[in-house]
Amino acid sequence: MTRGRRRFPLALVVTASLVLTACGSDEPDAGEGEAPHATAEPTSTPIESTAIPRSDLEPVPTTGDRFDITRPTEASPSGSASPDDEAAEPEQVWSYADGDLSAWSEVQAARPEQVRVVDEPARPGSEYSAAFSARPGDFTFGVDTTIRGEVRSTIQEAGVPREGDVQWYSWSTYFPEDFVWDGGDEFLIYTQWHQTANEGSPNVDLWVTAGPDPELRLSVRGGLQGRESAQYAATYDLGPLERGEWLDHVVRIEWSTDPDEGNVQVWIDGERVVNAVGATLFEGQSIYFKQGIYAASNTRREHTVYFSDARWGESRESVALEPAGD
Repeated sequence: MTRGRRRFPLALVVTASLVLTACGSDEPDAGEGEAPHATAEPTSTPIESTAIPRSDLEPVPTTGDRFDITRPTEASPSGSASPDDEAAEPEQVWSYADGDLSAWSEVQAARPEQVRVVDEPARPGSEYSAAFSARPGDFTFGVDTTIRGEVRSTIQEAGVPREGDVQWYSWSTYFPEDFVWDGGDEFLIYTQWHQTANEGSPNVDLWVTAGPDPELRLSVRGGLQGRESAQYAATYDLGPLERGEWLDHVVRIEWSTDPDEGNVQVWIDGERVVNAVGATLFEGQSIYFKQGIYAASNTRREHTVYFSDARWGESRESVALEPAGD
């Protein structure tokens, strides 16, 4: 179903560890999207982009355990699936089928009730979904400029992606009909792939604009990570946000510190809404995966977003979402 988005626009009972702080369809053919982005359909133009000379950046230190990007010996590199393995199972599934949050390594919230498993709304064909809420004062980690209700993976659960790896992710998100982000020019991120330095903005994130007619955005960053900014950064317009229905997301990421080699493609309800070429990885780092609400603290209301199970794999087939049931 065509959803009114602009194609190639121009210009995520608590049983996981809970951190509490006081404070026309473009559905791809079987092989489409697997080819290098340079030979894929036309790439998207960012609505905003920056490229900062390395000499102007103060690099973030990349030493310590969290920068160890060695994979377990039994693990295969991301994106290494052979043609015979195209229909393989996903490498990781973060499921709510057991009615809890135990599939995630960590819950990040100021209050336990911010992140919970519910049976309504649930994606058709699923018994449960996860509800994520955040309101004024939901500060975490001693920071009062942001609010959050999120879950996160470990670096290992996210596959420890490295230079040249390709990963596919899928899930479904539901924004209530009355959802409105009132943060003005500030952000509300609902899914992110975060650099392991834990400083600054994520490598790749999906977010929502403010106002009565919200739109979806994709931000992509990589290269050398500075303390104040990334070497390369770009933002893309994904078109209007459809509220009151489940939005199936499929995301293909090619990880690279090179702005000519990295790539992010996003399909929503089968329609490719962006094909972004740019640096997606920071030098000397990998990523972990997060879903929920991470937002600026200047809101005056509570916000809630719902998510289905999420998964990543080495091919589109491995993360294919079951058709929504009745």
